[in-house]
Amino acid sequence: MERILHFPEYCVRLAKLRYRISPLLSGYILITLIVLAALIEAYVSYGVLKAETDRELTTFSDMVARNLQRSVQEADVILRHVTVAFEDEQWLGYSGRGLQSDDFKALSESSPEVAEIFLLGADSKLIRQADKRDGRKPIGEASAESDFFRVHRDAQDVGLFVSDSFLDWASGEVSFVVSRRLNHADGRFAGIVGARFTASKIEGLVASLLSGKPFAALVCKTNGRLLARHPFSEQAMSLDLSADPGLARALAKPRPVLGEDGQLIGGMQGEVVELVSPVDHAVRLVSFSWIGSLPVLVGVSTRQEDFTERWIGRLQWIGITSLLAIVVVLVLLRTIHLQLNKIQREKRRLETITDAVRDPWLILDEDGTIIRANPAARRELCLPEASAHWSNALNSEKSVLDRLPALDGAPEKQQCRRYDGSVFPAEASAARLQWQGRAMIMLQLHNVEERERYQASLMRQAYCDEVTGLPNRALLAERMARGLAAAKRYGYFCGLLFIDLDHFKRVNDSLGHAGGDALLRKVGERIKEIARHSDTAARFGGDEFVIFLDRISGRSEAVKCAQRVLDAFEQPVLVDDRHLVVSATVGVALFPADGDTPEQLLKNADAAMYEAKARGRKRIGFYGRETGLRIERHLELDMALRGALERREIWVAYQPIVDAHSGEVVKAEALLRWTHPSLGAVRPDEFIAIAEENGSILDLGIWVLQEACNLSREFKARSGRSLKVSVNVSAAQFKDSDLPRIVDRALRRAGITPEELELEMTESVLVSHAEAVNERIDGVKQLGISLALDDFGTGYSSLSYLTRFPFDTLKIDRAFVSRLPDHLPSLELTKAIVAMAKSLNLKVVAEGVEDELQADTLRSMGCEHLQGYLFGRPVDRDTFLDSCCATTG
Repeated sequence: MERILHFPEYCVRLAKLRYRISPLLSGYILITLIVLAALIEAYVSYGVLKAETDRELTTFSDMVARNLQRSVQEADVILRHVTVAFEDEQWLGYSGRGLQSDDFKALSESSPEVAEIFLLGADSKLIRQADKRDGRKPIGEASAESDFFRVHRDAQDVGLFVSDSFLDWASGEVSFVVSRRLNHADGRFAGIVGARFTASKIEGLVASLLSGKPFAALVCKTNGRLLARHPFSEQAMSLDLSADPGLARALAKPRPVLGEDGQLIGGMQGEVVELVSPVDHAVRLVSFSWIGSLPVLVGVSTRQEDFTERWIGRLQWIGITSLLAIVVVLVLLRTIHLQLNKIQREKRRLETITDAVRDPWLILDEDGTIIRANPAARRELCLPEASAHWSNALNSEKSVLDRLPALDGAPEKQQCRRYDGSVFPAEASAARLQWQGRAMIMLQLHNVEERERYQASLMRQAYCDEVTGLPNRALLAERMARGLAAAKRYGYFCGLLFIDLDHFKRVNDSLGHAGGDALLRKVGERIKEIARHSDTAARFGGDEFVIFLDRISGRSEAVKCAQRVLDAFEQPVLVDDRHLVVSATVGVALFPADGDTPEQLLKNADAAMYEAKARGRKRIGFYGRETGLRIERHLELDMALRGALERREIWVAYQPIVDAHSGEVVKAEALLRWTHPSLGAVRPDEFIAIAEENGSILDLGIWVLQEACNLSREFKARSGRSLKVSVNVSAAQFKDSDLPRIVDRALRRAGITPEELELEMTESVLVSHAEAVNERIDGVKQLGISLALDDFGTGYSSLSYLTRFPFDTLKIDRAFVSRLPDHLPSLELTKAIVAMAKSLNLKVVAEGVEDELQADTLRSMGCEHLQGYLFGRPVDRDTFLDSCCATTG
């Protein structure tokens, strides 16, 4: 019964649906019909075009056949005249009567396609020949085995015979012969008379008949031998078409019937077949026609591709017309659709405006009963689908709000309830309105749960470290500013502990960044346990943590807290089932002694921490005046070093290295020097370390290398002998640069050989980056550059380096040389180094030689080269060249 009552409503909906869809459906049907019509037209056009092409090919093949038939018939008339004259013995050379040579010439010129008329005797010797005198040579003597001679000789009733094509050796043209038999009075074979046709003239005749049509034509015998082709092709003239299926189909047709006048009875005889051209290997449509009753056919063809292109051209016009029709239909459909939308727009206007509101809104009566709710309210409040199940919004167990906000007032924040019992924070506002003629209240809700969650997330991101959850720099700075302000006001002390984990990079390298983050979280938990409730434990960045000590009694309390930090790392840290032994270094700065602002305390505590690391790590460092001065000096040099090369403050000094026995200068070591206009001369060990930190050592290294190579070139130009220049290479150059390419470029720019350059490195380079060093050393050695190990014996002194790396020279540090010969341990150790170098075929250079006694001691040990103040101090380039080149000269 219920379905019966609702049936009219379904009918109304169906009628509306038909009203909206019927124009669209009609349009789609019309478009479909247009497409079908276009397809049918394309199919029909293909048939029409095919018929037109077939008809055209048949017409032209018949026309060419008729014209060739005419030419052959004219030639046959000539041959018949000659035959009759020969049989009546009227030929020139018998009685001198009848057909004369001029008459013979006139007969041969009556047919323009005939190249020449010739007469052969029974022995195949040439009796008479009439040519067109166009510059070609006359025909040569025919072979007795020529098909046209052999056929007439062996049979009497052959009649008119068409030979295969051949290359006439006299004229150099591809030709064929039309011939008749000559008989004596008693019927014996007397010879032949023939008319020679050239393929070029036949091709010219066909070309004139086709009138520029994109057709090809061929003339062939029934045995498949090709006589002529348009366009002419030497390749085609040698082809045999006897196996071609298209030619076979043409030969299967009966020969044409000729009337008494020699004309074809029954109209056109051709049939279009499809074959693959043996010349251009293209698929072609061909129409064959017989040349009269002769065993010769004419084929006119066109490429299937050309036919397809013509059909596609027609399809384009069909497609354009169809598309224009479809566009017109679409425009009409669009117009109808817009009109339908305009009719429905007014009906949906109110619902669109109200339902488009993103925030939930309810229309309540004066008692709080829900009259209407938009879709957003239904979703947000989980209202039932049927409005009959909605409860009172204010006075029920499932009430939305505890109280109604002030009418027409500002939004109020309240806790809203959903029908499932869950609550969410919202801003509620109420306004009076008229709804269906009654006074109603419109209640609007705005969910602020996501906003509050987002604000909390922003606070965490702004003030908390995402890895450890500890306060970050921003929150630390705020708390330090408040703590220091209170300390200034009430006169108590504060402290700052700057904590840095020792060798944290090794953890990242072995466990990865995920393992490193896990370790940082564990460390953060321990540091948070160490800090007092009033303190702030924060992660400063990387593996650095900070504890701000608020309200301490003095230095002793800061020391106790710093010691608790060191003690906290005595126990291993468990990370991913691994027990890691971690240590830390702590820098301490106090307020107000070491700074009265957060920035000063952080900077000075950081400086104290680095000072402690320099003394051996896992210890506590305190900020002092000397520490500050060293840091200021470091910063000042760092800033001044940037651009020092461009300002020409950096220069290269060269110290000679001499042969231990002859005293001749054989090498020079390039030493970097820096003279600042206000700071004066800066020690190399001081500014080179800074250059390695800020990365400027790479540019300095390239520049020094090029300067050293230029010195070697200049020395050779002035003294006439080579000078090897030794250049120190830092760890950064081995790690962060393409050292072999840089060295090769410096050599090529200076124009010196690899034997005139030596690179020096210290043991510390080999320890820090062994893998990268090995790769760079291989590249340098491939260039032919020698390598020297500098300061041997003062660093790690691992003997394995001497076997792992292909060094050429070993340099003994000045620390051993300066004590010779009185200090026995230094003496014995130096002897051992020299002996070891000799056993490894290494050259030895002793540094720091300052007196003759030291030099004699080293000579007696077998040291090859000496370097030191005894032989020359480091000097600039010009001074070195002037002194060393003058000494050499």
